[in-house]
Amino acid sequence: MNSRAKETLYGTLTVGLLAALLTFNVLERHETAVVQNGLVTLTATFNRVDGLAEGAPVRMAGVPVGVVDEMRLTDRFGAEAVLKVREDVPLPDDTAAIIETEGLFGSKYIELQPGGSLDNLQPGDTISFTQDSVILEELLSKIIARAKAARGASADQPVDGGTGADGTGAGGAAGGNPFPSLSD
Repeated sequence: MNSRAKETLYGTLTVGLLAALLTFNVLERHETAVVQNGLVTLTATFNRVDGLAEGAPVRMAGVPVGVVDEMRLTDRFGAEAVLKVREDVPLPDDTAAIIETEGLFGSKYIELQPGGSLDNLQPGDTISFTQDSVILEELLSKIIARAKAARGASADQPVDGGTGADGTGAGGAAGGNPFPSLSD
């Protein structure tokens, strides 16, 4: 083999080796960005994340398994939550991410409810099934509107404690006592 052919061979091998090392380095960085310190990165997209904050816990069956790492707007004006979840927690690919509240007025967190699929989510995957945060004010408004509708009142009519439609007190009993048997 002449020297020109050897130089071409060595140059080709060197360029190929550098390309392989560069590819390995890029893939390794991607893998460490997705799996870091024993945590797997997953994303979940919601319409609203009211009250949820970065650093909020991610739980499964009430047990902490991760944390909300980042939140950002999507191109469709939704909210995307980036979750860091322990890599030793297997999550079926039909797992649901639900924004829950601790107690009635507590802080928000994400509850993961595993599905029944035999295939698991992989690092970097998106959780497809999500449920938005329940907004207490909207819930109370709906309850009040239904209560008014059940009483036959207009949803816009204020609730008062005055005389009922039958001429009795607000409780429906004569004299306004809702428990007439207790006043005897």
